[in-house]
Amino acid sequence: MKKLLLLITVFFTIVFTGQAQRRVILHHQGTASMYNTISTAITASAAGDTIYISAGNFIENLHINKELTIFGAGHHPTTTAATGITEVSGVIYVRAGAIKGKIEGVYCDDIDMAGYNASDLTGYTISRCNMRNITLPTTITFSSSFIVSECIFRGNININNCTTYIFEKNIISTGYVQNAKFGLFSNNIFLHGAVNYQCYNCAECTLESNIIYYNGTTTADLLRNCNNITLHKNLIISNYDYQTNPIADNTFTSNQIVAASNGASVFTSWDGSTTIYAYDFDLHLQAPYDAINGDDGTQIGIYGTKDNLDNPTPYKNNCAPVIPLIEEKTISRTTNTDGDLPIQFKISAQNR
Repeated sequence: MKKLLLLITVFFTIVFTGQAQRRVILHHQGTASMYNTISTAITASAAGDTIYISAGNFIENLHINKELTIFGAGHHPTTTAATGITEVSGVIYVRAGAIKGKIEGVYCDDIDMAGYNASDLTGYTISRCNMRNITLPTTITFSSSFIVSECIFRGNININNCTTYIFEKNIISTGYVQNAKFGLFSNNIFLHGAVNYQCYNCAECTLESNIIYYNGTTTADLLRNCNNITLHKNLIISNYDYQTNPIADNTFTSNQIVAASNGASVFTSWDGSTTIYAYDFDLHLQAPYDAINGDDGTQIGIYGTKDNLDNPTPYKNNCAPVIPLIEEKTISRTTNTDGDLPIQFKISAQNR
């Protein structure tokens, strides 16, 4: 951790003293190299390397075809006040060879795993990112779980008939899930409202411990063209009682219904109808909903879940990546006698 903290400190010192230019560090077997674009760092990397991306808007498409761990500086305003966000304006293509890799702490457009026929992305993880759409590879059975956790979605999720995957503790704003097969969606918040459908052409999936806002006029469009979907212990904000009158060919067990007119009472700060997520929403549950637990004994929604040692693993409010976080920076107004511009940082380690 000390070596990593030193690396990150040096990295951001270079970035700020270089007039806030975008920089990318490639960490390979104890040696760090600096690049101007993410793509050049990926090209120069080897499987098992780590890439650190500074704040800034990187206008480029990325092609990830190796086992890489990629960290951005984050995207939440409270995390990035001192540095700015890491943004990728382009498509992130995750391709064959990226097995067991990871992306964390990035604001991006689309993540596409289908465009280049990525075969098996077993063990791949996407966490604490803010993205528009995601498309998984076509009809792949992951030999171990593909995980998307603590992300914010501004668009749609296309599972593309893959199997063995987990979407957990995500905030899914306005978009829908399609072509999902044999997967698990747990402890998410779906802010869909009344536009089109929530799930389309899905089968054999489990949705549990989620909070689902769906109030469409066609009640069956919650699960449109879906079969053998299990909804278990979800809180559904809707004027239709799906628990008492479930959608045919699907299973509803132990779900609770809140009338849409009372939706504003569910979360600490949400107006009960807005479907476009904003960072100032407070999605902690209010009483009595905060007492609703899933089968694991933790709260439903994004602030539930626990690890194998029963330690709580709730959604991280500031979406900060696990690398050390620069909380404050102070830049001198004048240079020193050597012509350098002194900069001071306050850095905090992240325990998860």
